[in-house]
Amino acid sequence: MRFMSTVALLSHFLIAASVAAATPEAEVDRNVFVPMRDGVRLATDVYLPANRGNARVPVVLIRTPYRKDRAYKYYDTPSTIVKFLNHHGYAVAVQDKRGRFHSEGVYVVSGGDANDGYDTVDWLSKQPWSSGKVGAFGCSYEGDVQIFMAQTRHPALKAIIPQAAGSSVGSLGGHYRYFGGRVGGVNELVSNLGWFAQYGEKVFARLPADLPRDQYNALAALWEGKRANELIDLQKAWTHLPMKDALAAQGMAATDFEDNVTKAADDPYWSALPYMTEGYVSDVPALHINSWYDFGADMTLLEFNHMRSNSASATARDNQFVIMSPHTHCAFESQMAERTLVGEYDVGDTRFDYREAYLTWFDAWLKDDAQAHRRIKQWPRIRYYAMGRNRWQSASEWPVSTTRDRELFLASTAGANSVQGDGRLLDAPAIRGRGADSFIYDPANPVPSRGGQLCCTGTPDAEPGALDQRPVEARHDVLVYSTDPLRDEVEMTGEPRVVLFVSSDAIDTDFTVKLVDVHPDGRALNLLDSVLRARYREGQQREVWMRPGEAYELTIPLGATSNVFKAGHRIRLEISSSNFPRFERNLNVGGINAAQANWVVARNTVHHTQLRPSRLILPVSN
Repeated sequence: MRFMSTVALLSHFLIAASVAAATPEAEVDRNVFVPMRDGVRLATDVYLPANRGNARVPVVLIRTPYRKDRAYKYYDTPSTIVKFLNHHGYAVAVQDKRGRFHSEGVYVVSGGDANDGYDTVDWLSKQPWSSGKVGAFGCSYEGDVQIFMAQTRHPALKAIIPQAAGSSVGSLGGHYRYFGGRVGGVNELVSNLGWFAQYGEKVFARLPADLPRDQYNALAALWEGKRANELIDLQKAWTHLPMKDALAAQGMAATDFEDNVTKAADDPYWSALPYMTEGYVSDVPALHINSWYDFGADMTLLEFNHMRSNSASATARDNQFVIMSPHTHCAFESQMAERTLVGEYDVGDTRFDYREAYLTWFDAWLKDDAQAHRRIKQWPRIRYYAMGRNRWQSASEWPVSTTRDRELFLASTAGANSVQGDGRLLDAPAIRGRGADSFIYDPANPVPSRGGQLCCTGTPDAEPGALDQRPVEARHDVLVYSTDPLRDEVEMTGEPRVVLFVSSDAIDTDFTVKLVDVHPDGRALNLLDSVLRARYREGQQREVWMRPGEAYELTIPLGATSNVFKAGHRIRLEISSSNFPRFERNLNVGGINAAQANWVVARNTVHHTQLRPSRLILPVSN
């Protein structure tokens, strides 16, 4: 076999790069190194509309840790947002985040994303082809960075579309959800491990950024980054103890995983990163988009409310909008269909013209299009999909003003252990009955996860969405409480919560809760699940240990959703102390849970008497 010489090979790729530098819709300038204030340069691909002539055009920025080149590689697929925006007269800049792939600097998850966003917007607004108006777009991390940079308030940043950006919430609202990695003080294990295994690596082989551009681009075409999860056995990582070493134990070094799973809620580590706090102030109109089976649906609505109340100008405060679909993480466009299945839940026709909404949004704020502004004035503040009823609905505020709280009280006579028990949900506390239900929680045999609001797991063995929970409910360490079949439909839209009175013989343990829609054929489809670590019952900045035999009150937010329980269905609540691998196992021994390797078995009890009225609280419209 003959091999091409280095000169010939370079020439070959120079030709390929020059051919690829233009498309019918765009002129592409690849690997422009945009300088940041500290001298670090971030690799950016700029796509200019091919038919712009000498006109200056507005810019949409996408900042990503997921490799900017994929926007170039997949440019000609119909779904590509870059092509769509170019076609409608927008320049698009796609940038590798600091320390990732071609960009210089040290990669820290969320690190630098406020200032780097500001500096990039500043650079884009001053280019000779730019109109001086910049918007931003993207999902997941690409949504988070929009929230982060919005607080820097660059005057050229005129509009953002943050999608599934719930992981940008830090201490705001007392949630401490840093990077979306924690719920109730408990690490989201399968999503954390999957994300860091795929996207957490810090070490990249890079070309010298000062190479002549044509040579850099030609050589860069030879370079493909390896995804670290090719080396990681994720199921093995799920069970590794101590958990903080789960990736390093398989040879994946230099990630932020250990810091993310071990740092306390009030550790200074977090204050150095740009997560949302009570003091967060931005000044930009935002179209927030998310889905009910996304891990951060409730946080998206929290962001919407905070920005609606705390933006610096009336224009920004009055121009916060939300679209909430029934899909899984970042799948609102790819999953929508005339008949949509989210896991095993048939939620009907979920089609929605997202692209029209994007274009209207950017035309209004980046092109000052009067007709687009008029259309936005007609938009409902919140558009959301009511599952079960299977239709789009609207509201002017969140929580929806037409809802009221309905309390359903836990009760049992023989015991609520498993679906074979007699656990019930009643409209008033039971006068008679067992008064409490107990179960054994063994960290060596945790309750398995089935579906849920998962993200980025890296494996089909952890499927998101709604799945039949009957295999889980067959376990004796799962307490199951159900209503009688409903006579009339019950619309629940909002953020349900559970109040439990609990005790344990361990100094610390978790309590998991799951809201389920039980269909007449017996299928038990999960709607929401959550968890609270008992030590954080008084807030995540305090550790308050349990004493054997004492009962404590826990309030556990379930998240946000909209579901109509149809007549003949039953409302069900599952309670246990594990939901694995969605959430890390509490080893019941105190200390930094992610750093522990030993555990104890706990006997945990849920009380339900008139004096200790454990209950499910649903926001209902009827």
